[in-house]
Amino acid sequence: MLSNQLISIFSLFFSVANAEIFMWSSRELRVSPLQKFTEKEFQDVVRKMGSPQVFLFRSPSRINASIKEITDGYHSAYNPNAELFPENYTDLLGNSDLDIQKIRQVLNSSKSENVLSAIITPTVRRPKRQSEESAINESSKSIIYRAQNSNNKLFALLYSSKPLLLKRNDSDEFPELHLGRTNDDMVIYDTRLNVMVIPMETTGKVTLRFTFSKVNGYWYMSSVKVTDTNTNKEYNLTTDEDIMAPEYFSYHCNGYSVFSDGNGTELFIYDIQVQIDSKDGKFGDVNDCVTFTTAPIWSGLFVTTILGIGLIVALSAIMDIKTMDKFDNHKTKNLAITISE
Repeated sequence: MLSNQLISIFSLFFSVANAEIFMWSSRELRVSPLQKFTEKEFQDVVRKMGSPQVFLFRSPSRINASIKEITDGYHSAYNPNAELFPENYTDLLGNSDLDIQKIRQVLNSSKSENVLSAIITPTVRRPKRQSEESAINESSKSIIYRAQNSNNKLFALLYSSKPLLLKRNDSDEFPELHLGRTNDDMVIYDTRLNVMVIPMETTGKVTLRFTFSKVNGYWYMSSVKVTDTNTNKEYNLTTDEDIMAPEYFSYHCNGYSVFSDGNGTELFIYDIQVQIDSKDGKFGDVNDCVTFTTAPIWSGLFVTTILGIGLIVALSAIMDIKTMDKFDNHKTKNLAITISE
């Protein structure tokens, strides 16, 4: 009876898609990697294991050797031809260290000894024309990345008026990647702001790790580490812009901010606004990149000073004019003015 209930529940949780699936359990798993693994095969595995507690994870990148840290000592099975995709799952970032930590945290919440865990990696690719149309529609939308630090309960926020643009000179297939929105659970804030984004042009992923520092009551953001799973390359980018603000203030700048490695790889953030210590998940007072004494302000002050000096000289000249204290009168003697050269 319980098995039938589980089967009906899984019927609601799964929809058809192409994916890879990796499973591990304390009990023996028999899955052929050469045959299609559909919802029916998954239900058979659940039934044979005697209705275990099931934990499902979804990863944007392929499973790597780091999973051995968790699966050592367990029975495991792998199938690259899975035709299922869960709607109820825990999202992973694709970062081995963070993912291992997250999986352990989820599994430690179980009190049952009969547990079946599975990581599913979707491999569905959208048609090229559909991808291009989606990229055009998304290219004009503003984005915001937001995450809360579990230690101090403060939020880190990063805003861009349109998707971030990653330009590279070492990739002929995708020299430009537009990094749009991502799910909130794909953004983690500890000592850095870690953002996992699936670019509009590919089904791989790009991870952005923004590094912050605090000095004398100010916070600074000067670098970002970019990891691209399409090329398995990492880029350490820095900026010449002073992205900084006092504590509990946000930083804002119109135009675009550029992070670069000096070798042609650049990350563009448009109309950036960022804060690392928001108390309520909203931007605080703004420290704008436009300083008070800009070139137009200096020009205005200079012209005003020149005009002021001219006005003072003119007023002084007018005040120094001496009028005659004696005038022609028919009752008096005529005035005689002697002019000598």
